[in-house]
Amino acid sequence: MDNLITGLIALAVFLTFVLGLANSISAIPFTIIVIAVSAMIAMDYYQSAKQGLEKEKNKNAVDSSQR
Repeated sequence: MDNLITGLIALAVFLTFVLGLANSISAIPFTIIVIAVSAMIAMDYYQSAKQGLEKEKNKNAVDSSQR
């Protein structure tokens, strides 16, 4: 759960910085690159969070079955 929270904070800080930078530079190619990279990072966070939650769920199921 801690990884989800810290990952979300890191994602928010990154997006705030990079989107602000793209807005201040106002160059179309840079903006396109920022949007593409931001989408990739958001997708990676989503997939990692989903995988982490599944592992945690499986671990809890194994722990409860051993009792």
